[in-house]
This record gives sequence, structure tokens and C-alpha cells, in this order.
Amino acid sequence: MLSTLAAIGFDPEIRGILVVATGAIVLFGSIWLILATNSGVRLASLIALAGFFGWMVIMGGFWWIRGIGYVGESVSWHILDFNRGAISESSVDVAQDLPDPELLQGQGFLIAAEGVAAGEEAMAEFTAEIDKESEEFEGVDPAVVEAAWLRQQQRNESTTLSQVFSVAPDFVEGAFEDGRLPNLNGWEIMNTADAGEAQSAASAAILEQDGFSFEASTEFKFLDAFRIGGKPRLDRDIDLACTFCTDNLRRGWHWIANSARIKNPPEYAVVQLRALDEAALIVEEGQAPPFPAVDEEAPIISVVMIRDLGNLRFPPAMVTLGSLLIFLALCYMLHLRDLETMKRVREFEEAN
Repeated sequence: MLSTLAAIGFDPEIRGILVVATGAIVLFGSIWLILATNSGVRLASLIALAGFFGWMVIMGGFWWIRGIGYVGESVSWHILDFNRGAISESSVDVAQDLPDPELLQGQGFLIAAEGVAAGEEAMAEFTAEIDKESEEFEGVDPAVVEAAWLRQQQRNESTTLSQVFSVAPDFVEGAFEDGRLPNLNGWEIMNTADAGEAQSAASAAILEQDGFSFEASTEFKFLDAFRIGGKPRLDRDIDLACTFCTDNLRRGWHWIANSARIKNPPEYAVVQLRALDEAALIVEEGQAPPFPAVDEEAPIISVVMIRDLGNLRFPPAMVTLGSLLIFLALCYMLHLRDLETMKRVREFEEAN
């Protein structure tokens, strides 16, 4: 008992209780007191409670629509499996259809080089090289220039397909369709923006697992990310800036169809990562840190996840509907009380 009391802090526990109690007494209580002095305790209680639950209907509806206030759990990724090396041996059946992770390593740089050669300038950032003979390196120690050039080459060669997909999705999909890249068997590659939330969940889960030797997220590098299932998504070629056109109608119909969908198809994601080379973790004094190159001997770890849509709006919906029922019941009780009062007034007038 004493340990429980000692664990209770003034802020926010005790402060929160005092604030709520003070608000109930000063705000709700003061209105009830004014009503009670004019209408009696019973009628004042009915009127005050009806007003309170009417206000709760409005507040709950606002929470329900906006997804704020007293809400449930947000959308999140739940970890299903950690797989080392062969994804075909994953305990999640749908993840077994992904190709061997080793087949996709280095493909990002190759696809970027093909895209630049085909005139896709958006991928030039992944193939850019440092010109050792440029004016900016005049008088610079050749060892420093060589280190900068090597760092740039390592960055280019470590380009992932997710990075390339972020700037040239059509070109990457074309590479999958014509066989230049392994068949994903229904899976879709995720760009770096869409994969951010899944990678954060995977990073936190990896660091919590006892079976891995990682102590910080700086000790591994994320590779590609994939997803399959879920609700239908808008086509990338849709014009989001258009107001009165077919694309706008497609976007509106897409929103209506997804909102009216009763069952939500399960959505899975696979995030792949690899340990960094130990040499990349050593920073010598007075020199720039080395490029975080992956350890080619380390196995590729695939984190398989499923999308949990949560129940963000369910609690405020229950508050709104529950408050509405109580409000209607109180209003009905007040209505019956008025009818009884009017009946007695008529009987009194008829008797006199």
C-alpha cells in the first residue's frame, strides 16, 4: 500500500485529479446549485445532467470526426516474424513468395544507371561521381580526394530499389515487368517515404529482441521494403491538383468505396536490413566518419509485419452514442414530468 502511494506523483496524477474535481465542482456544480435553488433538487439534477450529456454528445462527435481527445489505438505495424537469410523459410506464408533478398542487392544502382542511360535524369543522383580533377580539389591532399571519391562510390553502390522507386516508380516497375528484376509474386516495392513508419517499427522491435546483437539503430542499414494486400490505392498518374475533372471524380469515388468497405483486407509488409561492417562503425579522431557500408558476410534480416488498423475512433463513437442515449432518456423523463405537471394544473383548474 505504501509503495503504491509512493509511486503516485503530484504531476500529473494528483494535479490531474484535482483539476477534474475542481472543474466538476465549480463548473457543473455551480450550475446545478443555481438550478436547485430555483427548481428543486430533483428537477435541477435532471436539467443539469441533460445539459451535461448533451454537451458530451457534441464533444464526443467532435472527437469522433477529428480522431482526437479520448481515442483508441492508432494505426500501427505489428511484428509477425524475424527471418535471417532465406525468406522462403518464413513462418508467415505470404512472405515466402518474396524472392531471395540476395537477388535484389546491388540492383538499385544498376537500375539507376540504366535509367540515366535511358534519359531518366531523376536517377542521376544515384550515379553521380566525384571529378578528382575539378577545381574544388586543387591543392587538396590526394588521400582526402580519394577518400571522398570512394565514399561517393560506396553511397552509389548501396542504393536500394526503394530509393530508386521514390524518384522513378514507372521505370522500376518496368524493370520488374520485363524480367530485369526478379518477380515479386504480387508484392509491391515501397518507396522510402511509405516505408518510414514500417522501418521505425522494425528498428524498435529489432533492438528489443534478445536474439540480435544490435545495441543501436546505427549498427544496421535498412535495405528494401515491400508490401502486399490492404485497401486499393490510387493510381500514381492521378492529378491531385485537378478540381473539376475525371481524376477528381476517381479520387472521390476511391474515397467513398474504401470508406464503405466493411472488411479490411490484411496488409503485410517486409522490411529488410543488414548489419554494418565493423570498420564503418569506427571513427578516427580528426577525420570524417566512414560511409556506413553493410557487412556482405552478414545475413539479411527480413522483418515481416501486418498492418493493425487500430480502433482510433471507436471509443469516442461509444462516448457519443452512449451520451446521446442518456441525453434522450433524460429529455424523455423531463417531458413526462412536464406532462404530469400540466395534468395536475388542469385538474386544479377544473376543481376550482
